[in-house]
Amino acid sequence: MTDRGPAVRAALADCAAIAERNDSTLFHATRLLPRFRQDLFAGAYAAMRVIDDAVDEDFLVRPERDRHAGRTAMAAVVEAWRRQTAEGAIAGPLSSSVALGFQATVGCSDLGPEPWNGLAAAMTEDVAEADMPDWEAFDRYADGATVAPATVFIYLLACRFSDGHYRCDLPERPRYYASDLAVFCYLVHILRDLAKDAGSRGRLVTIPRTVLAGFGLDRDTLADALATGDHAKVDRLADVLLNRADLHRSRGRERLTELMPHLDLREKVALEGLVRVYEGLHTDFRQRYAARLAGLPDLEAGHRVAAFDRS
Repeated sequence: MTDRGPAVRAALADCAAIAERNDSTLFHATRLLPRFRQDLFAGAYAAMRVIDDAVDEDFLVRPERDRHAGRTAMAAVVEAWRRQTAEGAIAGPLSSSVALGFQATVGCSDLGPEPWNGLAAAMTEDVAEADMPDWEAFDRYADGATVAPATVFIYLLACRFSDGHYRCDLPERPRYYASDLAVFCYLVHILRDLAKDAGSRGRLVTIPRTVLAGFGLDRDTLADALATGDHAKVDRLADVLLNRADLHRSRGRERLTELMPHLDLREKVALEGLVRVYEGLHTDFRQRYAARLAGLPDLEAGHRVAAFDRS
């Protein structure tokens, strides 16, 4: 039983509202979980959403001149967020309710600072608009941008809650189980959001430069290829990402087999459902990806219904 005071309950309700507004597949998966896990998700997700939105939805959409002028200040915000989440600092960009929800859940766990340091490193690269020349650079970025949050998710699925504290005793660290599935889902996510992200004239595109160059594209001209209906070129680009995603999916499924015996029933259903949504999109994207860009939100919604509404 989760017994929290009124201030913490109100703070966690605010955190949960942030997650619900974003309406992610991850949010739908966690709705299947016991309350103590939903609380941990709310506190962790809201904190991650704060910095992700500050960088992607605020800073990176500014005109180039404003980004250049504000880059140092934005990097300082990311570092303040890192100290607030990884080190327990009081001051930072988290609102008082999100900070309280975070401290009442993540702050009472043995999760450790690694995921928060990792996500902060990825956000710092985003703020710098760092070059991503090849798959090695992609993997380094993805370690913070997607493996770190996925590590938190695996932790919250497997941890135990007692006397107000979360503890995890998996045979391996959570990131061991999370890493490949996280990158698989991330590559599918890139394709899901490609039209929207390319519309930012490249600032949100996280495809290696050499991969784009192989099709005569770069971060800026990718939007033109999408807008002019160059389906053949876009489909070939999608195949490269889908093939790489499939390698991670295979390894991730192996790790999932190792993890499942350590999870309770609802946690197994939530995780399997989440993976099935992304596997379904991966299969869909193999079939005339570029021609189906406008219908991608409906595709994902359909897979969500299949994965979770029967649970």
